[in-house]
Amino acid sequence: MNLSRLFAPDDGRDAMRTLAGLLLGAGFFMAWARKSGGLGNGWGDWGLFFTLLIITVFLYGVGLLGRLNTAFLRPWQSVYVVFGIVLLPFMLFQFIYAVGGSLSDLNVFWVLLVTAAAAAFAAFIADVAYGMLLASIAVVISWSALWDKILSNGIFTHYGIYRGLLVIIGIILVGVALAVYRSDPLARLRPGRTPAPEPARWTRAHDVITGAAIAGVAAGALTFTAFFAQASVFAVQVASPSLLWDIELLVASLLAVLWGARFGVRGPTYVGAIGLLIFIINVGSEVGVDFPQSTIVGWPLILALVGAGLFMISLLPSVETPDAEATLRGTGSGSGPTGAGTAPPAGGTGGSAP
Repeated sequence: MNLSRLFAPDDGRDAMRTLAGLLLGAGFFMAWARKSGGLGNGWGDWGLFFTLLIITVFLYGVGLLGRLNTAFLRPWQSVYVVFGIVLLPFMLFQFIYAVGGSLSDLNVFWVLLVTAAAAAFAAFIADVAYGMLLASIAVVISWSALWDKILSNGIFTHYGIYRGLLVIIGIILVGVALAVYRSDPLARLRPGRTPAPEPARWTRAHDVITGAAIAGVAAGALTFTAFFAQASVFAVQVASPSLLWDIELLVASLLAVLWGARFGVRGPTYVGAIGLLIFIINVGSEVGVDFPQSTIVGWPLILALVGAGLFMISLLPSVETPDAEATLRGTGSGSGPTGAGTAPPAGGTGGSAP
């Protein structure tokens, strides 16, 4: 069987494959949900597991197989692989139930770690869009589950420590982004055994940066849980407001927006914008403060003065900064005004910013 001919690019057939994958995935997942949701006439754990196993292996496997037999990544291949990655943790959790296990922290840890590995493999081998983003998010959740097991009574009774752990994993992911861009460890497994082109590695790095931004913003945004304490239906531990974590949230959000705006990628921009919105709500309404003060002295005045100062400094003709993109990508000396003489980069998470 000539797989290259079978999966030959064709817009019409590609559209049909995309629709087929979406419908198959939705149908199998709906069958699993209905037969495991206690609606009556449910299936056993092994029957539910094999239901998810069939569709997960089909989507992930066919998506990768199609990519390995075409010269370039086709949209339907990304749809199949991403859908398969999303279904993978559900399948693994169902396997745990089938063998008599439970949804413990350690099980969540290894399931999300396997999911991250599958997503990263797809990104390295097949250049699947959002592969490294899914891997980064899975790593953050896996990291949280591990520390929920290690810390006595879980992470939600140690918000200060958990926030620090989120910052640590965020910094680690920034380092991973640099490593992902500078290296291609699975090049031998790629079609034709050719290394990924530089724009593809640049896109992968942006996806990991988005994961780092999520971790950084989440660390400061945990103060937002104080809103749930105001509703009697929520009985959750809340994070106390803190100047340190307000500053961390502001800095992480600004850096994410700055990165996304500078390099023209959506992921960090959206995460940073959400972080800024949470910061404005948290600090503006003084969430968790017993006696809020309706005054402009403090954060409102500081933000306005710093913003005005930065704008005035930016107008000085003598102020120049190195070209960040040229420095990171090694495409130039990195000197001169930022953005001078550089072409727009390939889109990262979600492509170029709108």
